[in-house]
Amino acid sequence: MRGGAWCPRSVIQEGTEEWLEINLHRPFRITATETQGRFGGGQGQEFAQSYQLEYWRAATKTWHLYTNTTGHQVLQANRNTYMARKQSLQPALVASKVRFLPHSQHPRTVCMRVEVYGCPYTSPVQSYQ
Repeated sequence: MRGGAWCPRSVIQEGTEEWLEINLHRPFRITATETQGRFGGGQGQEFAQSYQLEYWRAATKTWHLYTNTTGHQVLQANRNTYMARKQSLQPALVASKVRFLPHSQHPRTVCMRVEVYGCPYTSPVQSYQ
């Protein structure tokens, strides 16, 4: 698929599990994410309206679903194909891998370009709950 974006194989709808995984190769403190759709020459509406984040902790060897300070697990994404939307993560998370899981209540084609903001995590604390 041309257009410079990741597009899941399946149409995204309630219950679909497709993700874009980023391996950072070491722990990072992630403070924000940014998403954008695929413009594709103006041919479609290929963007995610919302998504969930999963993050990997080597210490626990498990994926965790991100929940923000207000208790939400579904994060708002884009309203169109061309405008980027930055999402501050409150609280920030520490992870060596991150997955973006596009979310939609209605069947739709989704394409995503993503950005992760943060810095290497160098604290001696290896795990917390």
